[in-house]
Amino acid sequence: MRIFSLLISICFFSLKPAAILAEINGFGMFNVYFSIDEALGYQDVRDDLSEVHSAGCRLVTHYFQREHSRNAEGELFWFGLKDWLEANPEAAERLQAWKNNYGESLGWKLFFYSTYLLEAYQKTQGGLKVLVGEIYGMFPLDQDDVDLRSFVTAILEFEAANCPGSIGGWYVVEEPNSSAKRYNPARYESIVALIQASQADAEVSSRPIYIDISPYRKRSQVIPFLKSADTIMISPDAYIWARVPPTYVEEAQYEAIHHAIRSMRGHAKASKNLDVRIEVVLQAYDWNSEGPLQPNHINMHQQVNYTLQPGWVDRGIYAIQPRWETPPDGIWFWWWHDCKSKKQTPQGEVIEINRWDKGTEGGWSEAIQTELSNRHQAVLIRGTERWRGTIHIIGDVIVSRDATLILEAGTTVKFATWDHFQSGADSSLCELIVRGKLVVEGTPDRQVLLTSDAENRRLSIRSRKPRKSDWYGIRTDGTSATVMIENCQIQYAIQK
Repeated sequence: MRIFSLLISICFFSLKPAAILAEINGFGMFNVYFSIDEALGYQDVRDDLSEVHSAGCRLVTHYFQREHSRNAEGELFWFGLKDWLEANPEAAERLQAWKNNYGESLGWKLFFYSTYLLEAYQKTQGGLKVLVGEIYGMFPLDQDDVDLRSFVTAILEFEAANCPGSIGGWYVVEEPNSSAKRYNPARYESIVALIQASQADAEVSSRPIYIDISPYRKRSQVIPFLKSADTIMISPDAYIWARVPPTYVEEAQYEAIHHAIRSMRGHAKASKNLDVRIEVVLQAYDWNSEGPLQPNHINMHQQVNYTLQPGWVDRGIYAIQPRWETPPDGIWFWWWHDCKSKKQTPQGEVIEINRWDKGTEGGWSEAIQTELSNRHQAVLIRGTERWRGTIHIIGDVIVSRDATLILEAGTTVKFATWDHFQSGADSSLCELIVRGKLVVEGTPDRQVLLTSDAENRRLSIRSRKPRKSDWYGIRTDGTSATVMIENCQIQYAIQK
């Protein structure tokens, strides 16, 4: 074991201009559960809305499913709805009242979103807002116009009487140019016009129009959907799913986030919608054949931190005149599914996952709140954190004064060959900066490895073989810094 304390102060000329950090209060979250999801076998979900709100979430959505829709196997989607309604007689009465007044189909739509609005309002004392929709998918045809007007009018009346201010906006289209949808821009415009007319008739303040769309389509396909939007959400396909199969967030193409922002701003300018907000959807959950794609704690830190800083989208000639893209206007996370839940499948199996709370493998709440509130250029670790497996680091990481970072036996930490955060003693290289305590718990047969990530084409300037000085190394800062290392190899660093 060796314990050492070292402070190095080296100043390099930074290519980065004065930092323009995004001022963002809170975030949005897709598909946060509420009580009706118990009809899908989910358990203990009635506090999910309050939990995301306490973590800093301010706006939520929930995907709509028709009452009698079926899955690909022909089974009822809401397979437990009958039992759920019997266990919740007040909800059953509300559903019947909506149906009596508006018919089966529209009555279910109004019951679904009125219940969601009410629960969000009650669980958070009005602090959590709801995006209603995807509206186009609910009312896709011109002959749906009467129902659409009735829906908007009725849900606004319900909001005013029961949960004032709960509608945060109208979620009109999601990926309208996808092969599964191919939405008609003219229908989109008519939906927006009907929503706006209904709001005017109800004499209520206009709620913003939200859309989710990819910038990587022909401009002629994108622009028609931007003209009437107040907020554009950029899907994580720009950097998470940029290849097939999808990659985990720690191997994401981070630089592509700001490329997507720049592309979308160019589309918005061409559409002459200069006041539109551009928001980015980050990853919390998705699924592929190998299992869930979910970031660990450090990678939740990294994706939030990097997104909220100016992005290096063009390194210029010899990196002397780089081009920067300013941060987005807001962030979202995709999506709540199995982020915190217990689910009983139709076969009786109970799946229990928690990625959100303090002390869990995810620990996302603390990571997001830290990066939103502290706005350090480097990632800031607080409390006690353990790293295991393979960890990809894209920039400086600071272990704060009261924090402990533990690297478990067999862990490999790979550092990108340039500092995405452009901070620290060397703004071009990744540093592990210890102000608190770093403990490396390697064993003779399971050593810890700290090395270069030069061969990872997603996190390095270009893929190549590792070489000396690919990253800065471990740097202590202050008298409270302690580093305890057992059985560890440190490769390709300046400072060991």
